[in-house]
Parts: sequence; C-alpha cells; structure tokens
Amino acid sequence: MLTKLLGIKEFRFPYSDFDFPGKHSQEKILFVTRESEKILLIRLFLVFLATFILFFSFLFSLKIIQTLIFIPPEILHSITLYSTTITLLLSLLAIWWFITLWEKSVFIVTNRRLTKIIYTSPWNKYHLSLNLDKIVDGGAYQKGFLQPLLGLSYFVARSSAGNIKNFKIVNIDFAEDLHNYLTKLLYAFNTHKQKLDNFRPFIPYMKGEERRRFAPEYYQEENN
Repeated sequence: MLTKLLGIKEFRFPYSDFDFPGKHSQEKILFVTRESEKILLIRLFLVFLATFILFFSFLFSLKIIQTLIFIPPEILHSITLYSTTITLLLSLLAIWWFITLWEKSVFIVTNRRLTKIIYTSPWNKYHLSLNLDKIVDGGAYQKGFLQPLLGLSYFVARSSAGNIKNFKIVNIDFAEDLHNYLTKLLYAFNTHKQKLDNFRPFIPYMKGEERRRFAPEYYQEENN
C-alpha cells in the first residue's frame, strides 16, 4: 500500500512506497525533502519567546494599573485567568499551525519532473511542477548570515518555461549535492532517456562509493 507523502515526519530511502497527489503510475520518486527542521525549531522558539514576552508584559501592565486604580481581588483573578488561557490557546494554535505547514509542504524529484506542494495555511496549498525538459540548469547558494550559520542553502532550477522562471526550494540541507544530482539527472534525460526508469535515487549524506555499497541494485545499470 502506498503511503501519502503529505504529513510524514521523516522520509527514508527507498521512496518506492510513497505517493503524492498527481503522481503518474509510471513515475518514479527519486528524492523527497522539505524545509529543514532547524527552521521549524526556530519558529517554535519564537512562538515560545513571544508567549513569554506577552504574558509578562500583561502582568507588568496589570501591576501598573493596580497602582492607579483599585481592582477587587476576584476580578483581578478572573482577568489573570482568562488572559493566561487565551495566551496559551493562541500559542498552541501557532505551534500547531507551523508544525502542520512544515509537515505538509514537500519538494519531490522524480524521473519526469521537479514538483513542490507548499501549504500557505493548513487548508490552502499550491502545487507547482517543472518537467525535466523545461530545466535549463540549476544551482545552490546561500543568503544572509543565518543560512551559513545553520548549514542551509537555496536550491534553484532555472526554467525555459515562460510561466516559471526559477523553481526554488528554500532552507534545505545538502542543496549543493542535490544540484550535482540534478545535473546528472538532466544529462541522463538528454542522452539516455530510456534509462530514466532505472535512474538511481538521491541519497543525501552519502558519497559515491558509500551509496554504491548501500544500494548496489541501483548501480547495476551504470555498470553494464
């Protein structure tokens, strides 16, 4: 039984048991990833920080108000209780929101195309695909100071399609390795299209010989 990619916390090689909306029956998934978990953790930390600042700012403001006017203890208790409850509920909503968007947004490389499904809310998404024959070239680069600090990069594929200029994936690990893999995939697409059905998947964090020992069955075609 095929497993839907959206909502899976971790993608593991091999990808043959995965499925996604719009996948063709003869289409083979070569790689799946999403925005780095480091970015998710930063967003969750900012939620906790905002909750902390909001809560103690409220308590500080309440203390100032108490010095100016008398507030009966029972009313003060109710205000504190309701405000604390609302703050916690908003924080939990923000945590759920960010985790849901992170889990459901994915980037997929197949032997036919690049595709990404990006959720802008837990209910709304856009699905963008770029066929291999429309890719001119690709690249990997870093921006700002946060990406080099966290070891993250942008991955981009430049397109000849008029409606898609750059097919971009932000804040991912191993973007440079993915760029090198795309170069090999495009070469196979342009010169040995008949071999695409058996083209080896992309296994991050593994170099050539290590990948060859880990999954030798995917290298049989190359050795022949």
